[in-house]
Amino acid sequence: MKSLLKKMARSILGNLPFSKDLLYGCRVYKQYRREHYDIDAMHYMLKYHASFLEVLPRRKKAKQVEVLLKKVSIFPIEGNSFFYSLDYNKGLRNRKTIFSNYMIDNNMLVKHSLADVRKQLLKCNDEFCKEEMIVLNSLQAYLKRCRHTPEISHRFGKQLDAIESLFSRPADSLFEGMQRILFFNQFLWQTGHKLNGLGHLDWILGDLYEKDIRQGVLTHDEVRLMLKDFMTVLHEYYWFKSNVLMGDTGQIIILGGKEPNGSYFCNDLTYLFIEVSKELKLPDPKVLLRCTADMPEDLFELAIDCISTGIGAPLLSNDDVVIPAMVSCGYNETEAYNYGTAACWEPLVPGLSCDANNMASLKLAIPLVKLFESEDFDKADSVEKIVELYTDELKKHIGDVLTPLTKLEFEEDPLLSLLSPSSLERKKDITRGGAKYNNLGLTSVGLGCVVNSILNIKKLAFDENRYSLFELNKKRHNNFVGEDALVTELKDLCPAYGSDDDNVIKLTKYLMSVTSTEFSKYSTKYGGKFKVGLSSPSYISGAGKIPATLDGRKQGEPFSVHISSSKAIPTTELLSFAMKLDYNDNRLNGNVVDFFTTPSFIKQNMHKFASLLRSSFSGGIFQMQMNVVDSKTLIAAKADPTLFPELVVRVWGFSAYFNDLPEEYKDVLIARAIESEKAA
Repeated sequence: MKSLLKKMARSILGNLPFSKDLLYGCRVYKQYRREHYDIDAMHYMLKYHASFLEVLPRRKKAKQVEVLLKKVSIFPIEGNSFFYSLDYNKGLRNRKTIFSNYMIDNNMLVKHSLADVRKQLLKCNDEFCKEEMIVLNSLQAYLKRCRHTPEISHRFGKQLDAIESLFSRPADSLFEGMQRILFFNQFLWQTGHKLNGLGHLDWILGDLYEKDIRQGVLTHDEVRLMLKDFMTVLHEYYWFKSNVLMGDTGQIIILGGKEPNGSYFCNDLTYLFIEVSKELKLPDPKVLLRCTADMPEDLFELAIDCISTGIGAPLLSNDDVVIPAMVSCGYNETEAYNYGTAACWEPLVPGLSCDANNMASLKLAIPLVKLFESEDFDKADSVEKIVELYTDELKKHIGDVLTPLTKLEFEEDPLLSLLSPSSLERKKDITRGGAKYNNLGLTSVGLGCVVNSILNIKKLAFDENRYSLFELNKKRHNNFVGEDALVTELKDLCPAYGSDDDNVIKLTKYLMSVTSTEFSKYSTKYGGKFKVGLSSPSYISGAGKIPATLDGRKQGEPFSVHISSSKAIPTTELLSFAMKLDYNDNRLNGNVVDFFTTPSFIKQNMHKFASLLRSSFSGGIFQMQMNVVDSKTLIAAKADPTLFPELVVRVWGFSAYFNDLPEEYKDVLIARAIESEKAA
C-alpha cells in the first residue's frame, strides 16, 4: 500500500508545473553521482534547481523538440577543437518507449546536407513534412542562438561556420564533416536517445581526408590530433551517456569492411582511428572493425595490438558470415554491405532501419526450470524425451516474450526521421512505417546452462544410472545444499558447452534451430521480423531470480557470457565450436565469441595469435571480443582501486573502467580470468 501511494504521489507531482522539473533533476542526479561523488543530492538540487526543465508531451513531438532547443543552455566543452554542448539538466518526457540503440546515417550529414532534406520536404505539405520542417528549423534556430551569443561566436567561429555549412551544401573538409556529425550527435543525447552509434566513419569521411591531405590543408599529424579531439569530446558526459552501467554508451565507430565486388575496404582513416584508440586508451567511444579472411595483414595485426592494451577494442565482426546472414534474414544485399551495428554488435542498416535490437533478453533457463518443476520431468525415460519436453516449454516461453512485442510502437521520432532516406521518401515517421526494415532483435542468455544441464542428465541419469531424475531434481530444488561433490561434478562436465564435440554442437544447433523456427512465426507491428542472437548483457541480472539448474549453477549465480565456456577450455576449441554454429535466417542478432587472454601471451605470440584469429574468421565465426588482462591484476585492482585507476575491461558489448563496475561484475571477470589461465 505504501509503495502504491508513493507511485501515485510521483504521478501527480510529475504533472504539476512546479514539481516536474525538480523530479527530472532528481533523475539526472542519479546519473551525475556515478562520477561525481563529492556532491550530495541536496547540494546538487540547490545549485541547479533553476536549470531543470522537462518538456511534457502536451504537444506533438516536433514542437516538443522545438521548445527544448529554445530552452537548452549553450556551454561548449572547453579546450577542444570542436563545438559540442549538452545541457543535461533539460530533456523530454516520452509517452512511449523511445527508439534507441541505433546508428543514424551520418553519410547524409557529410556527403549531403540538410538543404537537400529541406528540398524534399518542400515538395509536399502533409503533416509529416510539416513536423520535419519544425525540427529542421529548430536546429537552425539553435545555431543562430550560438551566433548571437558573442562569447560563443567569438570562441567558436570556425566551428559554427562548419555547422552552418550543413544547412547549405555537402561538407568540404574533414573538419566540417566531423563537426557536423558532432553537432547532430549532441541533439540525439539532448532529446533522450540512448546508445547512439557513430557510423562507418572511415568510409563517410575518407574522401574529405584524402582531399585535405592532397591539397596540403592538413598533415597526417594534424589529422591524428583532430581524431584525438573528436574521440575525446565524445567521451565527455560519460556519466550522462551511460545506460545501465558506466561505459554503456553505444558510441561505436565502424571501420573497414567487405565491398560488393569482394574487395576489402580500408583507408588511412581506418588505421588512424585504431591507432588513436590505442593511444588514448579510453573505454569510449569504442571501435568495431569489420573483418574478412583476406583483409590486409598489417591492419589485422594493428587491431590485435590495440586489443592487447586491454581496452577491449576493436570488436571484430566477420563480414564473410554477417553479410550472408543479413541477406538470408531479408536485408537487401547491397544494403547489407553497408551494415553498421547497434550499440554493441547487432547488425542493422543505418538510416533505413527501425531495428531495435535489444528489446528483451530471452532467458533460456526459464523454460528449463519450468520443465524441472513439471510432473512430466520425473517420468521421462530418455534424454530425447527431456529435450522434447524442454523444447515444448521453450516454445511457450518464446510466445510469452514475443506476443507483447508484436504490438510495440515507439515514440514518434521526427529527429531520427530527418536522417532516414526511407522515411523522407515514404513521408512517414521512422517509427510509423517510414523505415524500410522494422525488425526487433532479442538477445539470449543461458544456452550453455541448458545444454550442460541436459548433458549432465544424460550422463548421470541415463548413461550411468547413478541417480534417478527425481533424486537429481530434489538436490537441485534444495539448491544443492550439502552436495558440494555433486556440484563440482556437474560443473566439471566434459565435454560441455563451448567444446568442439559433435554431441555438444548437435544439441546446441538443434536448440538454436527450434528457437529460430518459433521466432519466424511472429511479426512486429509494421511487418518486420524478430531476430535472436547468442549474446546478452543479462548474464548477471537475468540470472538473479532463476533457481538452481543441473549444470551445477546455484540459485542466483550468473550464466556464462555470450559464446564462451564456464569451464577452462583452450581458446582454439571455443573458436572451433563457434565456427560450427548456424547464424543464418533470424539468428544474427549478435553472436560474440568472448574469451580471456593475457597481455604477455599476445606480445610473445603476436603472429601466431593473429593467424589463429584469422583462421577462425575463415572457419565461420560471427563476431569476437576479448579481455586482455590477467587475474592477478584484476584481483589487485578490486582490493585496492587506487592501484589501477585507468584499468579498462570488456563488460558485455562495451568497455568500462574496472573501478566503475559493480562488485558482482568484477567477481565474474576475475573468475573467468582464473578459469582461462587454467587452460592456457
